[in-house]
Amino acid sequence: MKPNLLSDWPVSDTRQEIEETPNFDRIFIFRQPIFDSSENIIGYQLLPQQVQNTPEADPPNNLRASARLLDSAFNHFGLRQIMGDRLAFIPVSSEVLSSDILELIPPDKVVLDIQPADLSSDELIRIISQLRARHFRFSLSNFTYTQALSPLFAMASYVSHDVHQSSMEFIQDQIHKAQHLPLIHIAKNLQSYEDFQQHKSGMFTLYQGHKFSPCDSLSINRLDSSPFRVMQLFNLVMNQADFNVIEDHFKHDVALSYSLLCYLNSAGYGMPYKVESIRNALMLLGYNFLGRWLSLLIFAGADMRAGQRVLLNTALIRGRLMELLGANTLSQQDGDRLFITGIFSMLDSFLGIPLEKALDNLNLPDEINQALTLQKGKYAPLLALALAFETGTPQQTVALCKEVEISPKDATEAHLAAIEWARKLR
Repeated sequence: MKPNLLSDWPVSDTRQEIEETPNFDRIFIFRQPIFDSSENIIGYQLLPQQVQNTPEADPPNNLRASARLLDSAFNHFGLRQIMGDRLAFIPVSSEVLSSDILELIPPDKVVLDIQPADLSSDELIRIISQLRARHFRFSLSNFTYTQALSPLFAMASYVSHDVHQSSMEFIQDQIHKAQHLPLIHIAKNLQSYEDFQQHKSGMFTLYQGHKFSPCDSLSINRLDSSPFRVMQLFNLVMNQADFNVIEDHFKHDVALSYSLLCYLNSAGYGMPYKVESIRNALMLLGYNFLGRWLSLLIFAGADMRAGQRVLLNTALIRGRLMELLGANTLSQQDGDRLFITGIFSMLDSFLGIPLEKALDNLNLPDEINQALTLQKGKYAPLLALALAFETGTPQQTVALCKEVEISPKDATEAHLAAIEWARKLR
């Protein structure tokens, strides 16, 4: 039987549900400093994660491994949060070099770190030439300069030399053969500060070494969407379904909505305005880019953990409830913003980091940020009312209804409608 008064509504303790939710898996991303002779950091090499949550020494060797690294950097952490204004040296597999995934990467912010691949010299040179025409920069690791590869070296910006795996005579010979090219040479695998001082010479411009300058790590709770939902969306995009349909699918999935806005901010679109809604973000990307972005999620192959389902369901109810509560008094634009406010109000619980830090990855309107972090602005009372349905008393809820000029009956019906809406998405 549907409750007809707020006092009849069974209040759930969401905080207790959160505490009882199983621990989330965490994503770790590791960055190895690359610095000049004055020990100023000019960039970081991003390293994939081992199972033991330690950096993997070897670069990604297939499309899935590279996709996971790119997905973590762009869709979970945000490249700006990891790198600041420094360059990101991103190791990529040979499969990625010839895939559409690189369409998603901003060339001005990254250096693609490539290793000798299972490709012919001519094929590799052809692929790199095409990518260089799109303004990508490259670092060559573990390549040996030969006449056949001279066009590849001519297109590179950096060459790294492992000072402990190769003799100094060999490295000097390699640098001498390529001296006619404007390459920046990196001394790699430094073991100590004394090692750094010994190799700090005219041969090298930049330096890198795990034992001398250990990599640091960042971690965040894994927030992944259902692979089935990603595939559904990918098919809709490939068939150029109406944006209303695509938007509706995004609004059913907190993880996808967060990743989309995080990616837009990561990719550095330099937008003169803030992304105010999922629809706004979708129209900015368009079908082609959206399809490539979804393919990255498919290749990464991540899955949503069962422990997140309670939180995801609560976030969806909040978003839909706020949207319904504002429908009669606020504009459609405000309705979109209210939905975003509600679903992102639990990002700190999802990601295991302070809410303010989570919001830094997104380019949201001030009204949303104020409601979430300061409990101020025109959206704050509606957020407070949505929270009151979860953890407040009937008296608090009635008082908040009065503040936003919504009758308790209408608010209760909106809450029930939001619960039913979220239930259908399971």
